[in-house]
Amino acid sequence: MAGTYAEMIDEHRINRRAMLLGQAADALDVHGLRSVTIDAIAEHAGVAKVVLYRYFKSKDGLIDAVLAEMVEALLGVDAMPVENWGERLPHTLALARQKRAALRVLLRQAPHDPRFGRHVDHLHAVLAERTICRIRAVLGEPVAMAGDPAMLAQIVSSFLLDAYLTWVDAGDPARDQEFLDWLVASIRGMTLRWWKGSDE
Repeated sequence: MAGTYAEMIDEHRINRRAMLLGQAADALDVHGLRSVTIDAIAEHAGVAKVVLYRYFKSKDGLIDAVLAEMVEALLGVDAMPVENWGERLPHTLALARQKRAALRVLLRQAPHDPRFGRHVDHLHAVLAERTICRIRAVLGEPVAMAGDPAMLAQIVSSFLLDAYLTWVDAGDPARDQEFLDWLVASIRGMTLRWWKGSDE
């Protein structure tokens, strides 16, 4: 059964906005955060510039929306209820593949921009807090640390995000499971070495 006209309009706007964000991410990936123009984004999306301004107040507002959506998607997958943290990894890899351009902009360009870098900072802060809680729940309090727990958590989140993007850019999708197994082993080894001072 079809919804009301207002519901159909809302759904159309949601879908159109999602399409525009995806096309904007592609344009940003090609042209760069600061070099891209609103005209280039509109051309990439195949819409008139006025259409973009109906959804986003400015070019910076559009870029913020692209980055915020990517951060929200990553944190959403990270919050999935699972029995073992490794079960989230295939979902994050699938997200990285689906939103490759937005992830590239978030991880390769935004960290070097004083305005847009806050999105990356927010992502790492939330992931670090969650990571510390998860490690403590499994391993208890740290015994021997090369740095404080927040440092380990930052390294883990940076390592995982960069690994996903590097794999999506250059890895063989037929070997995804092998890659994910390597990730799990790498994070376990790193965490045990930092937290417990041993590999076992």
